[in-house]
Amino acid sequence: MKKLFMLFLVILFVFTVGKSLMVNVDVRDVCSIEIKSLNVSLEGLPKIDAEIYNSGSLPYTFRVLIEGENRVWSSKIFEAPGDLKRVSLYFLPSNETKMKIYFCNKIFEREIKAKEKVLQEGNQFSINKARVYSNFIVLEVLSNVSSEVAIMPLQYPENLIIESYVGRLKTGKNFVKINFEGDITSERNISFVVVSRDGKYFSANEVKLEKKVGLEYWLFYLLNNIRIWLDLKSL
Repeated sequence: MKKLFMLFLVILFVFTVGKSLMVNVDVRDVCSIEIKSLNVSLEGLPKIDAEIYNSGSLPYTFRVLIEGENRVWSSKIFEAPGDLKRVSLYFLPSNETKMKIYFCNKIFEREIKAKEKVLQEGNQFSINKARVYSNFIVLEVLSNVSSEVAIMPLQYPENLIIESYVGRLKTGKNFVKINFEGDITSERNISFVVVSRDGKYFSANEVKLEKKVGLEYWLFYLLNNIRIWLDLKSL
């Protein structure tokens, strides 16, 4: 009986000492983000370059949104703990431009020092057609000049995430792919701007999104992907 009692005392002592020797562990936020650098260029077509750092302990995907005269989204980017990713976005600034980062059901927000910039509109670019598929839009863009451009949405429903196209347009007809996220259940009008990266050429277009169904959907899907591939090969 005494042995059992002594064993009980030993166990109690070990448990008490163990509790008293608990080590404080530095636990980071499981989901956190930092902007390591942020550069805003207002020359030509305004552009933001940011370095986004995952300072937490969990991987996640994020998107960057610039809210100015238009709403410009980055692509969805995966970032593991400790990763540093660079994001570059062209945008149309306003006097109250904001940068937002969406990650882990959180929003990180920062004000951007920029003023509204008026770009002279011309007729160098026009968007003739737009066809919508499950997660991307194909624009048929006619260009009178060969130029490096950004094609950005201007006015569209807030429940959609529409990305931009940055690349070269050749003189003549071009087929451009723009990714989006959300539901486009019917044909609707959306405004896009086509701007040369030096800011010299600017055109705004409202275009009707054509939504094909059935066999016609798959025929245009195949045809437009071939056109995009041929355009990339010709640049």
